[in-house]
Amino acid sequence: MTNNERKIKKEAEIQNLLTCLSNIEDKKSCEYEKLLQKIYTPIWDWILLRFNETDVRNAGVEIFHCIKRTLLKYDDGLGSSYMGYLYSSLENEIRHKKEKGEVKKFRMCTRDDYNRAIRLIKTAKEIGKNPFNEKVQIWLSKQCELDLDKVKDLILKYYQSQIVVEQITNNAGEEDSLFNTDAVQNNYLTPEERVFKTEYALDDLKKIERAFDECQERQKIYLSSFITLKVLQALERTFLIGQIVDLLQKRNFIDLELLNIFTLQAEMPTQSQLAVKFGKDEGYISNRISDFFEKVQQKSIN
Repeated sequence: MTNNERKIKKEAEIQNLLTCLSNIEDKKSCEYEKLLQKIYTPIWDWILLRFNETDVRNAGVEIFHCIKRTLLKYDDGLGSSYMGYLYSSLENEIRHKKEKGEVKKFRMCTRDDYNRAIRLIKTAKEIGKNPFNEKVQIWLSKQCELDLDKVKDLILKYYQSQIVVEQITNNAGEEDSLFNTDAVQNNYLTPEERVFKTEYALDDLKKIERAFDECQERQKIYLSSFITLKVLQALERTFLIGQIVDLLQKRNFIDLELLNIFTLQAEMPTQSQLAVKFGKDEGYISNRISDFFEKVQQKSIN
């Protein structure tokens, strides 16, 4: 039997089990759980026929969770086949796993923080000063119109990133993913980032859409841009650019202009710059955005 014949046979077996699963109304029954466990075996066999075996072995944990998500989220009413949906999901997951080790040293920062940190360091170097010097930081705070604590935080992130780059080589002489370092895993999470702390980003985005629908029309005009900026900053920690575009491009809250800038990997506007664009006070905007994502979190709880 050829590989293609084995693949077709596995696909038929998977589809048959999937049909049986969809016919069980009680998703908490023992019958459903047993069938759910049973379908994993042919799916794994099929995956090894479709993808490079080494890539599959390396992304085993991610693939397991990906299979689980596809089984829970697949809707045959959408007109797409389960096998196509599974293949697309796995392709993204495996590519994401392979590229994790290639992330840039500033990946633990948001793009906004990255741009600000670079500007601060550059400004200090232009006058030949040490950016870690407190007097220099006070001067930078005034020059860049940033709170002093924010300046200190950004400069610290810059130097931490240099340390992480030196430390991502493990004892075996192999390069570890930056995502596995404490500097990334222990990041402080803002309200909007906490929304995405689980792997179920699709569900979180739907909650954001519902919360956005409840906003007044006059608020939506400017909230769209600020929400888009925050969501992009949160998602870029975990997802690839192509995945983010797929997740966001048809969302009701999205600012397509900002999404395009992000896709082109150009410098993103800061929250402060967006506030000026809309004629809003940045403090007012910060409060509105925090309130918005607190509402999203409440929807997650409820």
